[in-house]
Amino acid sequence: MNGSVGDPGVRGCSPWDDPARFIVVPAAYTLALGLGLPSNVAALAVFVRSGRRLGQALRLYLLNLALADELFTLTLPLWLTYYLGPAHWPFPEAACRAAGAAYYVAIYAAVAFATLISLCCCGSVHGPRPRAACCLALRGRAPARAVCAAGWLAGLACAAPSLAAPHELHPGPGGAAPCLEHGWARAGLAYATVAFFAATFLLVLAAYVSLARALAAPSGPGPGPAGPHRRAARTMVLGLLLVFALCLAPYHLLLAPWVAGREGAAGSDGLGCRAASTLDVLHALSLALLSLNSCLDPLTYCFSVRRVRQDCWVLGCCPELGARGAHAASLAASL
Repeated sequence: MNGSVGDPGVRGCSPWDDPARFIVVPAAYTLALGLGLPSNVAALAVFVRSGRRLGQALRLYLLNLALADELFTLTLPLWLTYYLGPAHWPFPEAACRAAGAAYYVAIYAAVAFATLISLCCCGSVHGPRPRAACCLALRGRAPARAVCAAGWLAGLACAAPSLAAPHELHPGPGGAAPCLEHGWARAGLAYATVAFFAATFLLVLAAYVSLARALAAPSGPGPGPAGPHRRAARTMVLGLLLVFALCLAPYHLLLAPWVAGREGAAGSDGLGCRAASTLDVLHALSLALLSLNSCLDPLTYCFSVRRVRQDCWVLGCCPELGARGAHAASLAASL
């Protein structure tokens, strides 16, 4: 699924042992599992009990983002077993295909929901202005449910290579059975996936720029543009933008050259093989960053929305404060 781990080389290239795959990636997956699993369970509990305090549309998008991140973390024990094998899939072939599909569905559904959250925050700040009409439409209850379904369908579409590529678990050198090592290299959908991520990244960036301009605008009638919920909206979108830039962008920047390098490696000389191996190393390191997305998203809502911090405290530390905490001021009340 994630590289050429355990390959006898890249399509004819000589074997090249890459410690990044067997050290850095498992370490990152362990960190993402240890932090992401409990934090997303806590986030789901908060969003389920938050009722109307977060706004119906925003609550739905946050809930689905936490579900996508939780799905991602649930696949990590299987991939940890695989990488610590090393590069041996000890489970049935159907489990390999299902784990690969769930991995990509979770990643790209999370990308879709993070984008929807950014647009929802943008629409809440700009109010009923013509240029914010599209963002405001995402805040209705019925449209929110429809676009949540579309977000999961987008994730499923991005997982198509893992589902459609022919694959059998054939033991390689040393008896290791690699799982989905060449799915992307066989699929032109890799480039469509990069385009999908680029479009969502630009939307989140545009939402943040729009929010920053709204906060910098001079005050007019009504609540000032730098009010608490506007600052909360900007903080949330900034957090999501940083997650996109730090965790998701490196993987997608390398995906196209990595696929091209693997396709052009057949019959390459030593220099071509070294270039392909270097791309494999960078690709593996980008996977480590990609996995951290699932544990950084909960930090984004925790630091940007006081209601989430209050509910986490009530759920985890002082349940007797629930009645009083339910009436506390929320920075996200108007989102």
